[in-house]
Amino acid sequence: MRTIYILLLFISVNAFSQSNLKKANELYDRHIYIEAAPAFEKYMASAKKENVAPEVYMKMGDVYYNLKDYYKAKEYYEIWYKKVGPNQDNFQGFQYYDTLRYLKEYDKASQVVELYVKEKGTPEMLNAYYEEKSRFEELIKGDTLYTIKNLELNSQYADFGGAISEGTFVFTSARNKEANKIYERDNTPYLAIYKADMNGPESFSNIGLFNEDLETPYHDATVSFSPNSKYIYFASSAQDNKRKIFTGDKRNYFNIYRVDLTAKKLKKELLPFNGDTYSSGHPFVTEDGTKLFFASDMPGGFGKADIYVCDIYEDGTYSKPRNLGPLINSIVDDYFPFYKDNTLYFSSEGHVGFGGLDVYKTNFQDGIFGAVINLGPNINSNADDFAYVAGLEPDSGYFSSDRAGGKGGDDIYSFKYNVKECLQTITGTVYDLETKEILSGAKVTAYINDGQVHQEVITDEMGSYTMTLNCETTYTLEATKAGYGEDALDFSTDLIPGHLMDMVDFRLKDLSEIFVTDGDVEKIRIDPIYFEYYRYNINDVAAIQLKRVIEVMDSYPEMIIKIESHTDQRGTDYFNKTLSSNRANSTKDWLIENGIDPSRIESAIGYGESRPIHICDEDGKTCTELEYSENRRSEFIVVSR
Repeated sequence: MRTIYILLLFISVNAFSQSNLKKANELYDRHIYIEAAPAFEKYMASAKKENVAPEVYMKMGDVYYNLKDYYKAKEYYEIWYKKVGPNQDNFQGFQYYDTLRYLKEYDKASQVVELYVKEKGTPEMLNAYYEEKSRFEELIKGDTLYTIKNLELNSQYADFGGAISEGTFVFTSARNKEANKIYERDNTPYLAIYKADMNGPESFSNIGLFNEDLETPYHDATVSFSPNSKYIYFASSAQDNKRKIFTGDKRNYFNIYRVDLTAKKLKKELLPFNGDTYSSGHPFVTEDGTKLFFASDMPGGFGKADIYVCDIYEDGTYSKPRNLGPLINSIVDDYFPFYKDNTLYFSSEGHVGFGGLDVYKTNFQDGIFGAVINLGPNINSNADDFAYVAGLEPDSGYFSSDRAGGKGGDDIYSFKYNVKECLQTITGTVYDLETKEILSGAKVTAYINDGQVHQEVITDEMGSYTMTLNCETTYTLEATKAGYGEDALDFSTDLIPGHLMDMVDFRLKDLSEIFVTDGDVEKIRIDPIYFEYYRYNINDVAAIQLKRVIEVMDSYPEMIIKIESHTDQRGTDYFNKTLSSNRANSTKDWLIENGIDPSRIESAIGYGESRPIHICDEDGKTCTELEYSENRRSEFIVVSR
């Protein structure tokens, strides 16, 4: 009997334990984390530790992660991670990594994500990760260039996002506790769209609901406006006659709606790319009204929520949404897009950052998005930082965060970017392309704003140069040296103050077969054009060399030259000056007659006997006839090429 009693007691306890687990799993699947946490803890208290499946520890980590109790999340994630090993589950593995980042255990976090990317990612993803990691390591060493301020319009509840429309700041808030229901997922009020008059970048008044006709009893959030504020785009809980629509998995998804604010009666238009089994939200319409960016966890993406873009046609229809790709979208959440001046700002959990959501940017050029750049502190913290919005003044704007020290939940912050205080240093060496020898005395020039010289430096005896550049600026860097070809590249600095970028090297081709240098003067290398005594006509021998000049100028179509002609020292100064001028002009005329554009010849000057190669007296006692003939010459000076 005793054995049977113990067996029945074991079965009863086990059944009770399994009942607790079933309830906890149901709450977890419905994302009601505030109730799932005690349900899982109740199960853990009744279960034997050796019987607890790894999946339970994973789910408990998820629950506390979503409740932002990162210490408890780490406790359970570490048990799960030790039991199953790395990379067994994409999302939870990344949430464990993100938990470590929030707790500022960056080295340990890097080990976790690096294992994942090596096992599951592509070579492109791995390279992008290493590049982001390198930039992040520089970021955490440096100072921030952002000054931020918590706005007075924030409440004790969640306030986030923002859009500026005709002097009005429109944002999302949960401050409507008395009017709306409580969201069962985390016991917070449902979100609504609010507005405030802008008295200045940080001063607001007349805070209230944006429009009572648009408000629903559930979530309404994250707005954007079309040009001239004709349309408002926003996300809202899927509803039917003000009742939530739940799908087979007992979830209520978000949809994006458009409303014509100029219509007499406001009507919500459901956009065509919404679905019944996934969410779409965070809409952003570009300034010209031709594109709509948004976030969605629709099938076919690279993670949870991905960022998409679709074209808005003139007739008001939309193209098929395009995913922005795996170098922007990670395997977890990427959302809150904002696009301006060919730069996409967005928030992500998956890229290398400080913890939680961080704000990133990427430049769009030549049809592709470039490297993803973390905006650094103070914009980002180890909490959630998101919803970047540009302000009305240059280098200013707003973002949202649930960092410590706020007024409650998410808060909206203003920022000012002190770009002029951010300087970076680049260094490099100039080499001979073929021999690899260093080139001292080469000039390195940084151009900005379509050809404006920002800085010029000369390489030292080791062929090295150092240059100071502004942050977040695109330059054209060019290295030149007389007798050599040029080497140039487009170079963009990032936003890390004091960042040193070395190995920005240049390699110049030796053009000594084409050009000869005389000090800093570069000349076309040809055999001397000798003129007959007291003559300035182009003879057959001279024409052979002038054809060589034409060949060089055809090879360098931008080249501009000047012609210098000389006589020997026999004859009067006046006569020789006139003779050399005639020789210069006849040389110029011959080149023009044979196809050279006159604008490419800056000048044709005769110097008479004033610049001889050989010094001779008037009586011919110190020069041979050959030396006299060498003084009678025309030279071709390179002005630019």
